[in-house]
Amino acid sequence: MSDQLNALTQHLYEQGYTREHHPDTVYWSDWQNFGYKWEVMLGFTWETPCGLLIEGQSGAGRSLASSDVFYQHVWYCPENDNPLMLCPHGRKNCEHIPKGLPLVMCPCHQTQRSYVYECSVEKIEAEQTKEAHREYMEITGGSYCACVVNHNGYAGGRCEIKYDVAMCIQCQCKNPVCVIHKQPRDLSKVNIFYDVRRTWITRIGFLEEKEVEVTKGLKLFKRPVARTDAEIWLKTREAKRNPLTSQSVIEQPKKTPEDRRQEYFSKHHRKYSGYDYFEFHYEVENIRIARSEQRDLLQDLQDTAEGIEVVHAIDLDKTTAAKKRAARARRQKLKAKKAQKALLPPKKSEEIEQFSLFQSELGSKTIKQ
Repeated sequence: MSDQLNALTQHLYEQGYTREHHPDTVYWSDWQNFGYKWEVMLGFTWETPCGLLIEGQSGAGRSLASSDVFYQHVWYCPENDNPLMLCPHGRKNCEHIPKGLPLVMCPCHQTQRSYVYECSVEKIEAEQTKEAHREYMEITGGSYCACVVNHNGYAGGRCEIKYDVAMCIQCQCKNPVCVIHKQPRDLSKVNIFYDVRRTWITRIGFLEEKEVEVTKGLKLFKRPVARTDAEIWLKTREAKRNPLTSQSVIEQPKKTPEDRRQEYFSKHHRKYSGYDYFEFHYEVENIRIARSEQRDLLQDLQDTAEGIEVVHAIDLDKTTAAKKRAARARRQKLKAKKAQKALLPPKKSEEIEQFSLFQSELGSKTIKQ
C-alpha cells in the first residue's frame, strides 16, 4: 500500500500541484500521498451503491472520513472515493460488497446530490435504534439488564441475550427479579472469602524442616455483591472446574510476587536460598460466602498448637493502611517544611552573618579607642 498513489494525489499531480504547493483543502498525509483535511470531509455528502445518502457530519459520515482499508490489492479510503461502510441493512449477499470481504461493508462515493433525510442512512439507523430499544424493553420489561445486548456487532440482529453472572456483579445489578431467569434475587450484600495455605519444605543435608502458614479471610471481590450473584458465581465455577488442571474454583488468587517466585523455584530448580532441597505449595481452601469475615478463635488456637502460623487478611490490610498513613504524614511534614522554608527571606542567613561580622568589627574599634 505504501507504494501506491491514491486518486487524489494523482489528480493533483496532473494539475501541476506539488508537495510544497497544493490547495488548502488537502495536506501532505505521508511521505508520498495527499489527504483530505478533516474539516473538509465533514462537508462531503456520501452515497452508498444502493443510493442512500450519508451526511459528512453524522456518525456514519465521520466513520467514512476515517475509513482506511487495504484488501486484495485495493485501497479503500476517502481519497480514492471508495471508503467502506457497514451495510445499514446487513445484507450479506449484496452484490456491491467486495468479493471475499469478511465484513458486510460496501464502498461509498462522494455525490453532488442534495442531502435528504428521508433517503439517508441516518434515517435507517434511527429506525433500527428505535426498534432495538422497543425489543430491549419487551425483553427486560423496562428494567436495565447487562445480560441483554442491544447490538451484537457484525453477526446481524439487534438484540441478544448473553447471561453472565460476572456482568451482573460488575454492573452491580439491583433488579429484585432476574430479567433472564424470572427468579427473585437476594440483594443482601456479601462476599466470597477464602483461606490460603502456604507450605515450605526445606532440607539441608539430612535435616528436613516443614513450615505452614495460613492466611485467613481473603476477599474475592473488592466490594460486596448480591448474595444471589455470589451463589451463582460459585456454582458456575464449580461446574466448570476441571480437577486435572485446576486445584480450586478461584483461578486467580491473590498471589504475591514472592509466592510466584517461590513456586517457580519449587517447580523447576528444587533449590532456593542455599537449601539442598526446596518445595513450596500454595493452596486455596475453605471457600465460603459470608457477609463479613468472622474469626474462629478456637480453630486459630488449634492451628497454632499444631505449629501453623495463622495470619488474618484484615490484620494485614490494617498494617498496610497504617504504613500508608505514616508515609503520607511524613510526606506532608516534609512538604510543610519546604513551604515554610520558601517563605523565609532567601538571604537571611547571609544578613545574620554580616551583622555578626559588623558587631565584631565594632567591638575591635572600641577596644582600640
